[in-house]
Amino acid sequence: MRAELERVVAGVDVRAGTAEAIPLLDAAVDAVTVAQAFHWFRFDAALAEIRRVLRPGGAVALLWNRWDPDDPCYAAVEGILASVRREAPYRTERWREALVEFPLFGPVEDRRFLYEEELELEHAVQREGTTSLLASLPAPEREAVLDRIREALKAFGEPVRFRCWTEVFVAVAR
Repeated sequence: MRAELERVVAGVDVRAGTAEAIPLLDAAVDAVTVAQAFHWFRFDAALAEIRRVLRPGGAVALLWNRWDPDDPCYAAVEGILASVRREAPYRTERWREALVEFPLFGPVEDRRFLYEEELELEHAVQREGTTSLLASLPAPEREAVLDRIREALKAFGEPVRFRCWTEVFVAVAR
């Protein structure tokens, strides 16, 4: 992703790092955003590091895009994914508990925004293949699941429309 950012945005300052070791000076930034990834971090170490690089009054924002559970396209895909799903950190609330309980941040404010996404059938199928659940499967099993998703979504026509929620959680540094 760093290489893609450098390719698309000329002159951008791109640095190698992790959530637990951010290559910035103390109090260097006003905000830190994490989209679709915080659940994979070592929560306490990442939150301490995020707090270290934030200026006083700075904020951390965690974002997730989720399909609406009442959406029929989502239900069709979810029925297939349930057969291969195992527990994953994003399917629990441990990440939220870590943020709420972390002493160096104030109360967590959260908001949800509903939107509809339209995708060509093959784009929808291939995007699902990039999720950690499917990407971690052996190739033959992943392709079989993607074929099942493709067949299920064909019933909805093109473009495929998904109702989604963006969830945003913000906490200000103390």
